Amino acid sequence: MAVRRWLGDTLLNAGLVTKAQLDEALAVQGKTGEKLGALLVGMGVITETDLLRTLSDAAGIPFLADLAMPPQPDAIALLPMELARTHVAVPINIDGRHVVIAMADPFDLLAIRALTRAVGRSVRVVGTSRDVVQRAIDLAYATSAAATGAMVAAGGGAAPTLATGPRLSIARTEVTAPAGRGAGRPGWPTTGPWRIGDDPNSAASVVNDLIKRGVEMAATDIHIEPRETGLHVRYRIDGLLADGPVFPKAAQSALISRIKILSTLDIADARLPQDGRTQMRVGGRSVDLRVSTFPTLHGEDIVLRILDRGTVALKLESLGVEPDDLALLRSALERPNGLIPVTGPTGSGKTTTLYAALSELSTGDRAIITLEDPIEYELPLIRQSQVNVRAGLTFATGLRSILRHDPDIILVGEIRDQETAQIAMSAALTGHLLLTTLHTTTAAGTIPRLLDMGIEPFVIASSVTMFVSQRLVRVLCTQCKVKIELQSAVRRRFGLENAVLYGAKRCPTRRDTGFRGRIGILEILPMSPEVVTAIYARTAPEQIHRDSGRPTLLQDGIRKVAAGTTTLDEILRVTA
Repeated sequence: MAVRRWLGDTLLNAGLVTKAQLDEALAVQGKTGEKLGALLVGMGVITETDLLRTLSDAAGIPFLADLAMPPQPDAIALLPMELARTHVAVPINIDGRHVVIAMADPFDLLAIRALTRAVGRSVRVVGTSRDVVQRAIDLAYATSAAATGAMVAAGGGAAPTLATGPRLSIARTEVTAPAGRGAGRPGWPTTGPWRIGDDPNSAASVVNDLIKRGVEMAATDIHIEPRETGLHVRYRIDGLLADGPVFPKAAQSALISRIKILSTLDIADARLPQDGRTQMRVGGRSVDLRVSTFPTLHGEDIVLRILDRGTVALKLESLGVEPDDLALLRSALERPNGLIPVTGPTGSGKTTTLYAALSELSTGDRAIITLEDPIEYELPLIRQSQVNVRAGLTFATGLRSILRHDPDIILVGEIRDQETAQIAMSAALTGHLLLTTLHTTTAAGTIPRLLDMGIEPFVIASSVTMFVSQRLVRVLCTQCKVKIELQSAVRRRFGLENAVLYGAKRCPTRRDTGFRGRIGILEILPMSPEVVTAIYARTAPEQIHRDSGRPTLLQDGIRKVAAGTTTLDEILRVTA
């Protein structure tokens, strides 16, 4: 009330509003709660410049109707263009130890803090209109880019690139396409230019194009790696990293800033790791991106995880599960209670398998709640949440709350500690079907892992319905795979004496790999009297598998080799 009356009286005394206009605006504010100044500007009573001038004068902040001199280049060099545009602020000059910055909102304390951290000096702010600041940004950074380009063209500042091959102009510096097996691949740029610096939006265009290419190539991750001589991009395709373009060092700041702005990260903080997410439309469909930054010797390393639901088959039949294993898995999912842990290393497809199971269980007549870290795909009819350690929402605390929320089926992203494990076991024993993940190498290896967490053998035997372990292997391209021969000793060793075997042909349509997509190989170990006895006896995992007679990961992979789906080398790569 005091602020509202102070601003109204100030504008009234300055002759900028009449009492009738002020009363009308106050009446609207009483209904909408909108700021008085913004209301008066929206009503056309005063201009934004008049409002800012009044507020600045009252706060003792200098106000400039226009910038008498263009911003100094050394001041401009302290602040990245993306940050200047984000906060509508432009450095004017350096005054001793201080940087003078003109802002369209000199009262935004969070912005001032971010600017202070970015320039590395104390900041003095002055107010000016948004149009004046934006014109100054356009002029100052265009001039700065032209000067940088001239220097590079003269050989004074170009960062050498590590790869050779097709070259593209980037603000009169160069971006290099991948060399060797990457050069000339379909999907890689061979014509340009990609520019940063000439166009204020060019960094955004380049980032968009990097993401678009990643989606088109079915990459799961985009690695943006600062090195001493350039900014390298690599794509993880079918589980392996493939070289992408190399950008000059001069482009590093703009590209990294653009990605951080997209994912609402603190652009001014390059000292600590950050996590964020964003969403983009690529090819007419929505793609989620998880963004992770990590400070390194040569700058912030960024990894973008591409979560493209259009490329993920959330059906159990599409995951590579053999028919007999699929029947066992569905039998466990149809039970009203029990714990089903899915194990494997990071990137082995555990979450996709659990999502496929939830999609099958989501029939509308059961309450399904998830607690993930983080949510990777949104599923219809399912209530999804994610942990927030800073706010006190961990897997353990969240799982306790979920149990009071009348669930039938629960997905816990991962069991990491004894407390979460004990709550999960209790939930499985009290009438809930609980799906989760663990980091172990085999299905039977889950047993000693749970025992090490302090779970009693009788609790494991009573609560767990089935142990599952899985890996992902690359699938041979059906159009270019070729028949191969193996030594008879190798065939006998893996039981492939009578199988027709296939290998990968390095055709250009598959990025010289001969593979297209991935499927799972699974190791499923149902709870049985023999497994219960082994749990009480604390039998070694290898012996448990031998006694169960169930196929191991290697044996399931061999079945796919015999079917011509993948290669023996690929199976050994993920199971060795």
